[in-house]
Amino acid sequence: MPLRSRGFILISVLFATTLLLTSATAFAWFARTEAKRAAARENILKCRGAAEIAAGIAGKKIAEDANGYDGFDEPLYAPGQDVRIEIGNYAVTVHMTPLNGKMPLNAILLPDGVTPRVEYRAAWNAIWEEAGHAELAQRVIDFIDVDDRQKLGGAESEKNINRPLSDLCELKALPEIDDAILWGDEEHPGGVARYLDVLGGQKINVNVAEPEMIAKLDPEISLETARGVASSRLSRPIKSLDDLRRVPGFPPALATKLANVIGYESTDFLLEMRVEPKGGAPRNYRIRVRRSKGSCMIEEWEG
Repeated sequence: MPLRSRGFILISVLFATTLLLTSATAFAWFARTEAKRAAARENILKCRGAAEIAAGIAGKKIAEDANGYDGFDEPLYAPGQDVRIEIGNYAVTVHMTPLNGKMPLNAILLPDGVTPRVEYRAAWNAIWEEAGHAELAQRVIDFIDVDDRQKLGGAESEKNINRPLSDLCELKALPEIDDAILWGDEEHPGGVARYLDVLGGQKINVNVAEPEMIAKLDPEISLETARGVASSRLSRPIKSLDDLRRVPGFPPALATKLANVIGYESTDFLLEMRVEPKGGAPRNYRIRVRRSKGSCMIEEWEG
């Protein structure tokens, strides 16, 4: 066989060998990548399953808390106090926070879905004034009420949803509202989202509301008085109107006036959860649950 032919055959064999090795390496890399992806997906599913079980256990603890109030002085909700739950090969850490410290936006109208509740009027207007857009107070009412009749100072348009909000971001359907108004900027930190929530019950839990929210409820409540409420509730939880009247500086007659919008317990709770599997990557979740009739149900899930 000619030398040239033997050389060609050798090169062909080397090329074929290299191609096979490259293909084998690529396939092995692909197989390892797919195996890692499958393991990651399995870890996500199993962590979520552990989180759901832990949410049920935490929800049971919340449902059993029947002392007449929900506040940050309780061991179950105190800052830095977490509940550790072991579920098979998963260690779950849960921090529970009572919510309902903000104005329930979908509760500012009476059951007819049209008439604004008088008790929330002062707070509603004050929130939009602080945001620098007092003119939007009535505009938003027209946006969410169930009829198409324009209110004084409001406006009806095809963009109005005329129903309760499912998310605060829906307000951005109004051309006048942007992220700065919703979430705040340097001039107005926190925006209107600092005071508004689309979920929750009909009342604001005075045991968890920020002093700034309490002060918005009525012009007679100064920020200093609201801070007094926040300080007093840490040593003496507020469980009734009489408890509120006993707070130094709080106008006694105002407690009766605000009875329909001030509450002492929460219907909604936030579960901040970390799930750590043995040998797997940890996962974090934020779960919102609602307490009703002795049990808790999941409302929202992030993670």
